[in-house]
Amino acid sequence: MPPQPLQIGSAWENGSPKFVQQGQVDWVAFGNTVWSASAAVLQRFASSGIQPMTFGAGLALASQFRMSDGGRQRMDQAMQSLRGVPGFGKILWFGFGYQSFVRMMGESQLGINTVALCSCLTEVHSEELAARVLAELWQVNGFPEEHEPSYSQFLALVKACSGVVTSRVFNSALDRMTGCGRWSYERNQIQFYGMPMVQQASNASDIARALHGLFQITRGKVERITLLGQHDCAFIAAFASWLFDLKIFIEDDVGSVIFASQETLRKADAQLVVTYTTEDQPTALQQSTTYILSGGADLLTNRCFDPESHWIHRIPWDGCLLRTFGSTFRALSGLAHTLGSFLGGTARIYAALARGEPNVADFARARFIGFSQSSYGHGFVHSVTYTFKELERVASLRITMERVLGSTFDSAYREVEQAAQSLRSSCHCSLCSDNPSPDADSTWGDCYFALALAIRNLVADMSCTVRDDALLVAMYGLQLYYANNHADYRDWLQNEHQRTLVGVAVGLASVTDSREVRVPKSETLLQDVRSLFDGSPGQHEYQEPERIVADARSGICCYRESLHGIKSEAGAMRTIHVVPGHIERGTAQYDVVDDLEFGDKVPAIAEPVTLTKAETAIPKHEPIRLGEFKIKALARESSEYRRLHFGYKVLLPNGSIAQIQPGRFSNRVLEKTGILTCYHSKKCKQNLAFPCSAVLKGWAVDDSTQRLLHYNSGLALCLWSHSEDIARCVASQLHGLTYLRRDECLPCCTESVLRETAARADNWRNVVHII
Repeated sequence: MPPQPLQIGSAWENGSPKFVQQGQVDWVAFGNTVWSASAAVLQRFASSGIQPMTFGAGLALASQFRMSDGGRQRMDQAMQSLRGVPGFGKILWFGFGYQSFVRMMGESQLGINTVALCSCLTEVHSEELAARVLAELWQVNGFPEEHEPSYSQFLALVKACSGVVTSRVFNSALDRMTGCGRWSYERNQIQFYGMPMVQQASNASDIARALHGLFQITRGKVERITLLGQHDCAFIAAFASWLFDLKIFIEDDVGSVIFASQETLRKADAQLVVTYTTEDQPTALQQSTTYILSGGADLLTNRCFDPESHWIHRIPWDGCLLRTFGSTFRALSGLAHTLGSFLGGTARIYAALARGEPNVADFARARFIGFSQSSYGHGFVHSVTYTFKELERVASLRITMERVLGSTFDSAYREVEQAAQSLRSSCHCSLCSDNPSPDADSTWGDCYFALALAIRNLVADMSCTVRDDALLVAMYGLQLYYANNHADYRDWLQNEHQRTLVGVAVGLASVTDSREVRVPKSETLLQDVRSLFDGSPGQHEYQEPERIVADARSGICCYRESLHGIKSEAGAMRTIHVVPGHIERGTAQYDVVDDLEFGDKVPAIAEPVTLTKAETAIPKHEPIRLGEFKIKALARESSEYRRLHFGYKVLLPNGSIAQIQPGRFSNRVLEKTGILTCYHSKKCKQNLAFPCSAVLKGWAVDDSTQRLLHYNSGLALCLWSHSEDIARCVASQLHGLTYLRRDECLPCCTESVLRETAARADNWRNVVHII
């Protein structure tokens, strides 16, 4: 047979390539196909890492099934709803940019079929497992080995298509197949009508064989199939319902009906029959139409985690706490007054730190990062009920939170301490008993206090997260938050209460705590939030987490606000964005974006002047106009696959250059904000605590300039006059010990510096900068 040309990116006769005819693949024609495309299309292939042969292989797999009219309509809606969010200068896109590879796939029905298969697989499985399923499907269909793409090529195809159906619709279908979950008081665990809530996926070969059975039904070769198993049976049923509109009948292990696609549907008339089993069955094909999908029932018992084989189950936010923690949450919500005091007191303590109030007990201001307005005070209280609608329905919870929030700091501190003690005394787990045993294995999810800590942690993180409304929460992500806080509680008991109980309760470190004390950190916030949506562990995954500014996998993209631009406002720099899709630069896709390493650049030398104690304002000077700054974003590909380095270069008015790394910059802004305190009243001093130096012009305070500063007992304080935000951003990056000023008066700033330098006697610095 002579070579058959195939133009990619253009309409095909009958909507299919010539090597596919009526659902059959002509492998001779496939092997003789000459793949041709425009330069723009070839660039998309090269950037995505997908070979044209892999594209054709995906079409061959997609030709093995036929979507129903309803399935086509749902996929069309999913494709049309794809959107991308541009970063600074539109160099990076988050989600699906206009040059996304998946948009080219949507130009043919077989291409849409390919997207549907890959994206549905990644909704509940890792991208690695989904790629293995495609490889197994190739074998199950009996396709020739010489044309089979490599695992890495299948993985590239899966990554390109992930995130398309990450919405309420497909996950709602999956929820219906599981029976939306129920709590078993007899077994003390969440069950899906006979299906225990494990997080281990079935073998790729089992999933592939079950999918192949579905494909045979859509082509009229098999009348019906039966599935036995656990989680992946629910996925196969959702796949069959969402794309094929098959007649589905689902029952549990005792014969109770969980789901029927038609009200009058009988089991004998169903095209897909699913029976959930409570125990692992041996993996085998018993009959030509009966498939058994094994599971990992002992996963939670053994606490092991395989990131490539975990099963992602996303559920609606409304009701997620009850579905995940069952009777423990039910009992906790019954303690509404105690829980309200706990959360309201936390909101008040956070407000004191965020506002720079002088009295914050012994909490370390430098380790507090909750500066978003929705993360403290009334914003935190609102975030509690906005994030978890089921808490909004708990009687008197909001009223109690508001009451405690309106109290003084000391009163709120006592309320949290009493609430924490009350939660512990009400709980009967091994950690909270009269004779606590921190080394014993407690029943998973049974601790009231640990669950309250997890809720506080979740509210704090989600209050600074901007997410697509269609995104649901991964049940295992909620469990990870609980597990981390349960570990913190256990560590506190094991270390003989070295931290205060209130410090553990509100998740804050004191000035005497070591750096090893686990509290919310700016550098791990991105990974923590990502774990909430894809169910994978987030902390300590990268060697330098402070450099990570964007992370995308399994169709979920998380990135920091600093990729939209740099600001000196801590609340903005704490924001995390979450959207379905990928990280894109032009036609290329990336899994990770981190800080770009720059060479050293020294801006113009500063020119300081001395202020006496009586001078409580920085002398007026000619402000720098925003137009005098030129900001350019720089992006460079890493030698590591699918990784990109990103940074900003700022051309200053005097012609010198400053360089800003968005990851480290965000962390620095959060660390340097909130250190300065002020009464904002007549309690403020009338004079500076000591003479200071004011910087009216320039940027860098080098060794020669330091000799011109005014010193007080070995301490010099530089008060910077730059008020423009970009100028503050640049100046804050150039010096070691720097505090960011908001609306604090200068006398209070000098008092704060004396307090902080006294606390840092082991790490004394001669020069402190207030910007």
